[in-house]
Amino acid sequence: MSFVYLAAIVLSAVCIGAMDARWRLALFADPLRALGAIAGTAAVLLITDLACIATGNFRLGASPWMTGFEVLPHLPIEELFFITFLAYVSLVAFAAGERLLASRRARAEERA
Repeated sequence: MSFVYLAAIVLSAVCIGAMDARWRLALFADPLRALGAIAGTAAVLLITDLACIATGNFRLGASPWMTGFEVLPHLPIEELFFITFLAYVSLVAFAAGERLLASRRARAEERA
């Protein structure tokens, strides 16, 4: 049993959270909307995972980097953390992209 993969996911989420806090992109700009978006996206991804597990497309593989804890058969605890992280990092990336495009647009309008 190892917590390396789970720790890597949590550490990555903390780093994305630090970027979010620094530039107030998602969770630190509007917490309720961000949590709603993260929960909704994570729910869709979890439903997709469960459907794939039910059809036999996803199976739990053996890895020395995982804890071995399963929430459901073939659904390791790390998957829940990864799904939530994926939803959060996508939201932060989208917000950062929006901000960059808005900044470029504003500079272009100033020049014109």
